[in-house]
Amino acid sequence: MKKLVIFTKLFPYAKTEAFLESEIEVLSNLFDEIIICPTFKNKHLRPLPKNVSVNTSFLFEKKTKIRKIFSAFFYGYIFRYFVDHFFKIKSINDLKNIVRYAIYEVHYVKQLKKFSLSDETNTVFYSYWFSQVVNALIKSKQKNKKLIKLVSRAHRWDVYEDQGFFPYRKHSLKHMDCLYSISTDGKKYIEEKYGDIGNIKISRLGVFDNNSISQISEKNKFSILTVSQITSRKRLFLLLESLVLFARNQKDIIIQWTHFGTGDLEQELKSKVELIKQTNLIIDIKGYVLNTKVYDFYKNNPIDVFVNLSTSEGVPVSIMEAQSFGIPVIATDVGGTSEIVSSDVGVLLKSNPSINEVEEALVCVQKTNIERTYIKEKWNMKSNAKKNYTDFAKDIIKL
Repeated sequence: MKKLVIFTKLFPYAKTEAFLESEIEVLSNLFDEIIICPTFKNKHLRPLPKNVSVNTSFLFEKKTKIRKIFSAFFYGYIFRYFVDHFFKIKSINDLKNIVRYAIYEVHYVKQLKKFSLSDETNTVFYSYWFSQVVNALIKSKQKNKKLIKLVSRAHRWDVYEDQGFFPYRKHSLKHMDCLYSISTDGKKYIEEKYGDIGNIKISRLGVFDNNSISQISEKNKFSILTVSQITSRKRLFLLLESLVLFARNQKDIIIQWTHFGTGDLEQELKSKVELIKQTNLIIDIKGYVLNTKVYDFYKNNPIDVFVNLSTSEGVPVSIMEAQSFGIPVIATDVGGTSEIVSSDVGVLLKSNPSINEVEEALVCVQKTNIERTYIKEKWNMKSNAKKNYTDFAKDIIKL
C-alpha cells in the first residue's frame, strides 16, 4: 500500500496554497491513501478526492502558544537551538526565529509520537514547505527508518535567507531523502550555501491545460492583466506609474488594466487610481475572485500582456497560467522567473526596473507580434501540471 502524508500550512482549508489543488488531483491517482496534516484551519474546506483525508491532530492553536513556549524551555529545545546557533544570531528577529522553530518542533514531535505506522505500509512524509516541520519529521524518520521516506518542496521564502537564517538546515538536508526545489535558481542557492550532497532535485509546479488561447485586442486597444496580492512586494504602484506614462505616449490607444487579487494596500491603490486623469487609461481593480473566475476572464476577454513586477519570487504560478493561454509576459528577473520568461515569450526586466523601463517593455510587447501558439508550446515544456506532478509522484514512489 502506497501512503502519502502531506504536511501543509493551511491546505485544504482557506484559499492559500492554491498550487496544491492541482497537485492533489494527480497524486491521488498514484497513491492508495493520502492524509493531509495542516498546521492551521478555518471554516472554508476545499473538496478533495475520495482517497484523501484530513488529519487535524497537528493543528497549532494559538491560544496554547504560551504553554508550548514553556514546554520548549522545559524540554531544553530553546536552549539547544540557542547554543547550536549562537554565532549566527545577529538580531532580535533571529532570536524570535529560534524560539518559533523550537516551539513548532516540540509541537510536531509530540503529535508524531501518536501517528501510527504499520510494517506493511510504504509511507512517504511530504512537507509542502521546507520549514520547521521538517526538523520534527526527521526525528520520526530516524526512529522508523524502514517505514518512512521524507521529502519536501522548497519554494521562495523557505529557500532564500534574506529574512534571517533557517535553523538546522544542513542537518535537514543530510537526513531527508530528497528536497525538491521548484526552480533551478533555488537548487543552486541551496547547494552553494550548504553544499551539494546529491539529494536536491528540481520538480516544477504547473497548471493544467484549459485548451484555450486568449484573444488579442483590436488595433486601437491594449489590455494588461495582473493577478497577485496587493502588497509592496508586488510593486503594483510602479506598474501604475508606468501605465500612466505609457498612456500619455499612446494617446490614440485605449489602455485597459485589469487586476485580480487583494491585499493590505488595496485601498491605497484604489485611492491612487481615482486620482488618475489620463482619459485613455481604464483601470479595474477587481479584488479577490475564485481562480475559476480568473480562468473565465482568460477565455472570454482579449489580453495583450500579463505583468509581474515582484521584488522576489520562486517561480510564479500566475505567469504559468498566463502562458498556458498563450499570453506574452513582462516580468522581473527575480528567483526562478527567468526559467520561464525570456525575450521569445515576452520581456524579462532587470530585478529593479525603473518606470521608463517598464513603459518601454509595454511598448515592446505592443509592437512585437509574438506567436501565441509558440508561447503555449514553451509553457507545455516546463509548466504542464499533469506532466510535472505525475513525474514528481513517480519519483517519490521510487525512493
